[in-house]
Amino acid sequence: MGIIINQSIKGSFWSYAGIVVGFITTSYLFPKFLTPETVGLFGLLIAYSVLMSQFSALGFHGVTSRLFPYFRNKENAHNGYLFVAAVVIITGFILFVMVFFFVKPLLIESNIEKSALFVDYIYLLLPLTFFTLIFIQLDVFNKVLYDAVFGTFLQEFFQRVLILLITILYVFNIFNLHQLILAYAASVCFKGAFLFIYLLFKKKISFKPQLAFIDKKLRNEMISVALFSILTGLGNSIVFNIDKIIINQILGLSQTGVYTIAFFFGTLVIIPSRALLRISGTLIADAFKRKDLKYIADIYHRSCLNQFIIGAFIFGGIWINIDNILEVLGPDYEEGKWVIIIIGLAYLFDMLTGANSLVIAFSPFYKVALIFILILIVLVVGTMYLLVPEFGVVGGAVAIGISIIANNIMRYTFLKIKYGMQPFNAKFLFVLFIFAGGIGLSYFLPKLNLIVDILIRSTIFAIIFISGIYVTKASEDFNLLVKKLKENYLF
Repeated sequence: MGIIINQSIKGSFWSYAGIVVGFITTSYLFPKFLTPETVGLFGLLIAYSVLMSQFSALGFHGVTSRLFPYFRNKENAHNGYLFVAAVVIITGFILFVMVFFFVKPLLIESNIEKSALFVDYIYLLLPLTFFTLIFIQLDVFNKVLYDAVFGTFLQEFFQRVLILLITILYVFNIFNLHQLILAYAASVCFKGAFLFIYLLFKKKISFKPQLAFIDKKLRNEMISVALFSILTGLGNSIVFNIDKIIINQILGLSQTGVYTIAFFFGTLVIIPSRALLRISGTLIADAFKRKDLKYIADIYHRSCLNQFIIGAFIFGGIWINIDNILEVLGPDYEEGKWVIIIIGLAYLFDMLTGANSLVIAFSPFYKVALIFILILIVLVVGTMYLLVPEFGVVGGAVAIGISIIANNIMRYTFLKIKYGMQPFNAKFLFVLFIFAGGIGLSYFLPKLNLIVDILIRSTIFAIIFISGIYVTKASEDFNLLVKKLKENYLF
């Protein structure tokens, strides 16, 4: 667990730093200085580029995650693995470009009335998709080399800093709107280019072909995993990006902007888990290779407990300050209140269920994930079209929330039946009671000046929650971390 804890702490630092930067940009600068249409454009460009990059990857990021342990050989440049990866993703991007120019007229026609701004900048999907594709593949490659931190730094912190800076340039009229949109796209693209340069500098990049290493059995397994990963990767992207696309089609770009801002606050709950799961996946894959189910069960349990603690702490802070958040956002975003609460609760449930997706993904039964994804696609698309016309952006949040919870229930049930893995114990109840106590107490506090109110509510909740977790010894890892901090900084 040492690698997980060490890299999780480093990754969490950048995640939390990114939360602070993103909060400034998304909660203050975007609502105050940008129109909801512009914010909606940003969200829509990201949603489409993520979908299209998953298609372009041709499932090879899944091959990297699952089969790289068989290629691992530092002295021999990992047996030419990156050459194969490069050929596949270049082929995939060429296919995407062909498809893009075929469907471009349809995208323009369906968006010209309600989302004219998106039509004006639809061409940005080409560079956004390419560099997102590069980042996805190289980030997975870097993770299987046991470096999950640098990708977190780029994705969660550095990109957010760039977006903050270009927004400030726009606020001071150094950038006009057109330049801001181009700079936003460049900021998103930059992480892929920078990760490539970083790996090149670290001498981890080698495109020397060694095709003789790939025998018939391994080649067939790679093809099988790639085909499966295309379906699951694209399916996952549809499930978690289709909301903005459907809301844009039904309600328009302005409401997409409201949804995008509100959704950001809900996703704050899940952001820290990415650091933990980045390195956990590599260790779970290696553990399955040596058939160490006890080690996997331990990772599963700890991920559930520690993520639940982190998620409850963040969601609690959001919940007790929801009225303050809406006051900062302004009247245009009032209907986003329940989007924040619903998405936050759904992601808290996702945190509670831990690394279930990774355990399934690296198990011999990994193909069952495809069944789950197909069910979720039908569920999320069906509920979106049912609820959004009736309840607007709140309906979209309910649809996504239902899908997140249903997905994790299916995963939990599968692992319980197949492996007898049951990660929950009484300590989870300790966390729940401490969380509820902190929330309950906040309702007895009087409403004060905005900044003072945020500080007092947040401080009281933090003291109750952190001290409660420590005193009850709910998490061995948390208490160990506190002990190390005491030894290193207090004594």
